[in-house]
Amino acid sequence: MHFHARTRARPRFIPALLLLSASLCCPASAEILPVTPQQAQRLGIKTAPVWPAATRSLVSVLGRVTPAPGARTPVSAPFAGTLKALVRLEGEAVRKGDVLAIIVSPDMHAALAKLHGQEARYRSARAASARAKTLVTEGIAPASRAEEAEAETAALAAELASLRSATARTGSVEGGEYHLLAPAAGRVASIAVSPGDQLTAMQPVLSIQTGNAIWVEGALPAAMAGRVTAGDGVQVEGSGVTGEVMAAGVSIDPRTRSAMIRARLANPGTLVSGQTVRLAIMRKADARSFTVPRNAVAQLRSGTAVFVARNSGFESVAVRVLARGADAATVAGQLRTGDRVAVTGVSELKSIVAGK
Repeated sequence: MHFHARTRARPRFIPALLLLSASLCCPASAEILPVTPQQAQRLGIKTAPVWPAATRSLVSVLGRVTPAPGARTPVSAPFAGTLKALVRLEGEAVRKGDVLAIIVSPDMHAALAKLHGQEARYRSARAASARAKTLVTEGIAPASRAEEAEAETAALAAELASLRSATARTGSVEGGEYHLLAPAAGRVASIAVSPGDQLTAMQPVLSIQTGNAIWVEGALPAAMAGRVTAGDGVQVEGSGVTGEVMAAGVSIDPRTRSAMIRARLANPGTLVSGQTVRLAIMRKADARSFTVPRNAVAQLRSGTAVFVARNSGFESVAVRVLARGADAATVAGQLRTGDRVAVTGVSELKSIVAGK
């Protein structure tokens, strides 16, 4: 009676892992973990292929998307005044000479008056210089007189050029105001002021993005300073956007404990300036190295390994990890192209190895 009670108390369900462990008591091979397709399905084991590594990841860093150097043209107010209105808004396309803003400025009228006066003085000085050269040639005046006249003309010409440069960025002066003009075609990238703001001379008002080239600036960990160089490849993790390292710092910023890295993206896609991304920095892989999914790499008591699918189960193959990326790892070991490695159920296979 007592015997039958204990028999009824025995569990009817034996977990798949216990069945698999029991099958290892007499393994067919010391290196193969016998796993049937049914057991692999119950354990949730799935595999992925091994392929030769073309590149290996050096490091993964956070970066900020920025316009390429020289791709943005700042537009400043040439004369002090009050911003009356913004004619173009952020994101709008503009052509060279388009009106960007209207600025009320008494200084503009004073500058125009000074410009006209300077033009008159320059014409007079140039004529005087020509007369002095004639007198020197005829032997009537000393050479020093011509030199003085020429020097005065050059000084007036430089000042005139400066005034013309300032007024060239403005147009349609009327009613005590001037129009700030676009110096180049592009798209309004940013606006630094609002209507009603008081502006000083040469204060930035907005910037125009004149090109579509996109870069990424990132912080390189101190341990990698000097190990990443111009020419290394980059990839924005989670996307197909790739590029190239253009400059990598070798000195450490004492505040951030990192070095600056700048990379140019070849196909920025939908990335926009100011966006934060994670950047994988890559280099050509070593010979006889392989790429496997990151989840396939397991840490065993004997070292790092992957579980390779065989006809009768899985073989634990020791590997040396050369690099780890967000989704994949570059390894070296006794692998072959076409091998398939476990990417899920790896912890169950590790438990089996640990229990042997």
